[in-house]
Amino acid sequence: MHMGAMTDRVLRAMTDDGAFRIITARTTDTVTRAIAAQEVEGAAARVLGEMVTAAVLFRETMAPTLRVQGVIKGLDQSGQVIADSHPDGWNRGLVQRSDEAPPFRLGEGALMQMMRSLPNGELHQGLVELPAGGTVSHGLMGYMQQSEQTVTMARVAAVLDESGAVKAAGGYLVQLLPEAPEAEGALAIMAQRLEDDFSDIEARLVDTDASPDHLVEEIFWGMKHTRLDDSAIRFGCDCSRVRVLTSLSTLTRHEIRELIDAGEALEMSCDWCGSRYRVELAELEGLAQPS
Repeated sequence: MHMGAMTDRVLRAMTDDGAFRIITARTTDTVTRAIAAQEVEGAAARVLGEMVTAAVLFRETMAPTLRVQGVIKGLDQSGQVIADSHPDGWNRGLVQRSDEAPPFRLGEGALMQMMRSLPNGELHQGLVELPAGGTVSHGLMGYMQQSEQTVTMARVAAVLDESGAVKAAGGYLVQLLPEAPEAEGALAIMAQRLEDDFSDIEARLVDTDASPDHLVEEIFWGMKHTRLDDSAIRFGCDCSRVRVLTSLSTLTRHEIRELIDAGEALEMSCDWCGSRYRVELAELEGLAQPS
């Protein structure tokens, strides 16, 4: 087990016979920060935590050196949740809901879209529909099967207490590798093990502080395996003052002049992380000058 105070991290391992790869993650602190930044509660907060975790597992699986995003659209126009995972280790989430939206709800007909950058700069994406009773975990597995043609078993969870505080968040993703010996039999055994002991991981996450080490050791119990990588992850955002000024520079001079004529500095905040930026009138004047 990992000793000392637990921190958010993602762990990769593979069975020595080449049959399975596993990726496990603790995302408790990252999810806590993401929920606080979005000021959401209830189902929207839980789904946000699960999507952030799913994005981490998906990136580590398909594009560890590239960026990925996941979007899940709730039923009955209840809104959508977006998760963004960056190879530098930072992750963030965004909840988009109107003030009149009903409580966020998943289920049959809800849609999940996963997107990942390719080395050539292009974007690979796929869309799946959740089944009846479908969750973020079902969506992630369905996407991997349909769009990536990879046999994948996964569970993610964000456990919140009655006050809305995050008790634990994390998950796992297990894949059958193409070179697996006796693939059909190995898959049947692993699928049964995960169904029996790891289909509901909420209590396990709370009891172990969402330890990635625990998930690897227990899921691969009795199987010789090797750890491949262990990486820190965190909540973060790529917003900056430079990005704010760059976005303002795309406005027409007339639009910038209207902001100046209002007579006050411009206050802006990042939708993802809530960071606030103040653009002074003198800076707006500079943007309004001919280049």
